[in-house]
Amino acid sequence: MDLSNAVLGHYHATQLQRRIATPVLQVGKDTFTRSQLAGVDCFNYLACAFLTAALAPLKVKDTADVFEHVSPEMLALPRVGVVSLAVLGRGVSSQGPRRRHAVDHVVQETFGEVGDVRVHQTRRTGRRGRRAETAAAADTHSAERRAPHARGTLHGARHRHLTSDRGDA
Repeated sequence: MDLSNAVLGHYHATQLQRRIATPVLQVGKDTFTRSQLAGVDCFNYLACAFLTAALAPLKVKDTADVFEHVSPEMLALPRVGVVSLAVLGRGVSSQGPRRRHAVDHVVQETFGEVGDVRVHQTRRTGRRGRRAETAAAADTHSAERRAPHARGTLHGARHRHLTSDRGDA
């Protein structure tokens, strides 16, 4: 990136050059800069910061250590979501072609086939899912048991009411 001192000024040009060279994602000894991640179409640097902060207390050595020793449940933390895990996968894919399928391999070992992966439920999504299932079951039962009888009774009452006014009944 060409940062002109004449246009930006010396201070801002050097600050931008430092920012470009500073790693945005750090996983143990592996570091990823903005330009490395941009090379694999990854531009979500906030997710990189969240993932870096989440992996720091786990004391991982490198990205391989994350895939070998950190279970997906350990990364079910606030602010570390699907985008952060996608950033980790893109960081691994920026390291070269032999590491590109590492994420799929770990998911396959952990959960079975990649197509069979269940989304990790948080307490909030789990409660929403249970409420929806309960409401759907209640609607199904009430519709199965009462719909034909209620429909017939109400239709008959309406029909009698409308036809009694005309004297057709």
